[in-house]
Amino acid sequence: ASSSSGSKFGEQIIQLDLSYSWAFGVKWSPSGKTLAYVGHNSMIYFVDDVGPSPLAQSVACRDLPLRDVLFVSEKVVIGVGFDCNPMVFAADDSGLWSFVKFLEERQTASANARYGSQASGAFGKLYGQSKYSFSNDTIDDSNSSRRAHENCITSIVP
Repeated sequence: ASSSSGSKFGEQIIQLDLSYSWAFGVKWSPSGKTLAYVGHNSMIYFVDDVGPSPLAQSVACRDLPLRDVLFVSEKVVIGVGFDCNPMVFAADDSGLWSFVKFLEERQTASANARYGSQASGAFGKLYGQSKYSFSNDTIDDSNSSRRAHENCITSIVP
């Protein structure tokens, strides 16, 4: 039985260069036309038109390496890994992939901080009290702005 691309099941369809690195996460897009994979070299790779002459792109991450990827659509990928903060990558209309943003933006102190969510601050204090039995005077307000992930995110699933 052969696939629509003419290759047989189990036949190697492509060999990828990982630039002296090893791959962690490898995923196909929903249509099966694009392959995304991440390596230990803080790069994410995208391969379009997998076959005899694939179109490969790489995007360097300025942060720690990614461990896994997930296509949420044909043009949007979420990458997760050692930075503990999911990253969004997207392809533009010409098919060029780039970093878009972190899903959990880092909070910085500003004059507008007092207008932020009071509920999240209260939750942080409540969480700190219930887990560590601290009084209100000993709760560090910076704890309420923690990201959802405090450790490496090793996988992402739909």
